Amino acid sequence: MWKLIGALLESRLSNVLDETVRYGNETSERVGRTVSSYIKGDEETARELIETTAAVNEKSYRIEDECLKILGLHQPVAKDLRLASSIMRSAIELERINILLAYIARYAIDGRDRTPPHIEFMSQTVQDMINDALGALMNRDIQLLKRSTRNYIQLQDLYNQLQESNRDFSESGNLMLVARNLLSMGHHVMGMDDRIAYLIVGKRVIHHKVFYSVLMK
Repeated sequence: MWKLIGALLESRLSNVLDETVRYGNETSERVGRTVSSYIKGDEETARELIETTAAVNEKSYRIEDECLKILGLHQPVAKDLRLASSIMRSAIELERINILLAYIARYAIDGRDRTPPHIEFMSQTVQDMINDALGALMNRDIQLLKRSTRNYIQLQDLYNQLQESNRDFSESGNLMLVARNLLSMGHHVMGMDDRIAYLIVGKRVIHHKVFYSVLMK
C-alpha cells in the first residue's frame, strides 16, 4: 500500500517536473525572440508574443495547481517536499519573466531604438541562466546552479555598462527600460535558483553566507 502511494507521488512529481522544464525551455526561447523583435523592430513577431503570453502562462497556473494538489493529498516530506516547492517557485518566476517579455515586445511596437550589443548579450545571459537553472532542477546539478547564479553578475555588469553610457535617460528611448526588464528577469531566475539550491543543498542559501561560499565560487 505505502509503496503504491510512494510510486504515485514519484510519478506525479516527475510529470509536473517535466512540464515545468518544457515551460522553462519555451520561456527561454521567447526571451531570444522578444529581444530579437525589439532589435529588428519586428512588430509582427512582437504582437504575436504579446498575444500568446496569457496562453503560455496558463502552464504556470496548471503547474502551481498540481503542486498544491500534491502537497495537500500526499503531504510529501524531505526531498519530495523540497522538489515540489522548487517546481512551484520556478513556475511562478517563469510566469513573471513572460510578463516582462510582453513589455519588451510592446517597446518593439512603440518604436525602434538604437540598440548597442549589450542588449543582445543580456538576452543571451538570461537565456543561459534559465537553461542552467532548469538543468540544475532536473538533475540536482550544483555545478549548473553555480553557473546560473554566477551569470547574474555578468548580467548586472552589462546593465551597469549600458547605464553608464546612457546617463541621459530622456534620450535613450525605451533602451534602458528594456535593459531593466532583462535585469529583472535575472532577479526572477535567481528566485528559481534560491529554491533549487534548497532542493539540492537542503537549506536556503541565496540570502545566506552559504550562497557566497558555495554558489558563487
